[in-house]
Amino acid sequence: MNNLTMGVMLDDCIMERGKTSTAGSRILEGFVSPITATVVTRMTQAGYAVAGRTTGPEFGAYVMGCDADGGIYRAVKAVVDSTAGTAGLAARSTGVIAAQSTGVTGVSAAFAFVNDVFGAYRRQAANNGLCCLRPTYGTVSRYGLIPTAPSMDQINIICDDLTRGFGLLSCIAGRDAGDGAMFPQEAYAYGKPDKLPTIGIPAHILNRTDAETRQTLASFAERFRTVDIEIQYFDACRHVLSILGCGELSVAVSRYDGVKYGRRAEGYANLEELYVNTRTEGLGAAVKLAAITGAAVMTDDNYARYYDKAMRVRRLVKESLAFDGYDLILLPCDIGDAYENLSLYGLAPLAGLPSVSFGRNGCGLQLIAAAHNEGALLSAWEHAGEVRA
Repeated sequence: MNNLTMGVMLDDCIMERGKTSTAGSRILEGFVSPITATVVTRMTQAGYAVAGRTTGPEFGAYVMGCDADGGIYRAVKAVVDSTAGTAGLAARSTGVIAAQSTGVTGVSAAFAFVNDVFGAYRRQAANNGLCCLRPTYGTVSRYGLIPTAPSMDQINIICDDLTRGFGLLSCIAGRDAGDGAMFPQEAYAYGKPDKLPTIGIPAHILNRTDAETRQTLASFAERFRTVDIEIQYFDACRHVLSILGCGELSVAVSRYDGVKYGRRAEGYANLEELYVNTRTEGLGAAVKLAAITGAAVMTDDNYARYYDKAMRVRRLVKESLAFDGYDLILLPCDIGDAYENLSLYGLAPLAGLPSVSFGRNGCGLQLIAAAHNEGALLSAWEHAGEVRA
């Protein structure tokens, strides 16, 4: 397959000039983008084609534990008193995953671009025979991406072959003046290291999976040199991800007020009613809950107790992942309910690290590498025999 026959599906949070982009929300109903995302410009310049657009969960919010049982409120409470909560969210396949799994008539959708902060796409890709490649934060431009949580937003590549996925990544990565949070490198060469990576095995996490998944993880790990590791603050990650995610989402959706663009309520008597009615009509329950919670934890009364403490724990999480004596961390894609699983998916975005998720023997696996060490991910994936014909 050459680039000209390889289509790229775009999640609806990624903008194309002249195309409707809603991020799955009614509040952006009818919004036509005035710009094209840098990743789209670069991939078309490299010979890839846009295969189509799909709609996922509204701003990705449903994966934050924003359920009827109040999972997000328990998350806020847990940062202070270490009380863990649960949230029973059903597994779903979003539009991009479904499109790639079933195919698109007349188009070769070999890849997809998504923004995955909270793990929905990473888990669904692994469950559907696909890979989800998340590059180091700051190496791929977010210009033209409708934001969810800007300090963790990162365009991921969904693909059925990681080698080809890295080929696409090499085309889109590199500094862009449109994104002020990028590393200075103009381009990246994603070469494999000379020796096989050493894999860190966090037994205290892997032992929380079912017997079949543990066997699959062991079968994968036995192909490499391994060392036992402990991931500090692991169970705190889900609480930190939820609090920071809600806080940043609250700021991100505050711009949707019915004044500048997007949906505007028809019935209102004053400016306050315009804001209230527009957001009431335009936002779904999960986003409303996340936005209200995020606004609450960032008030003067709560900021130090919740948001600032979550930021401090985030720094500790990042500093604890030293990759001293190992190159990769092996993790499952499932250790419990959706809220518990946020700890699995929070490590990479909270620390800005690259990762890949994929399926093996019907089980989902993840690998996380140090910043700018994406080549170790590819090396491990190929050595374990995951290369597609």
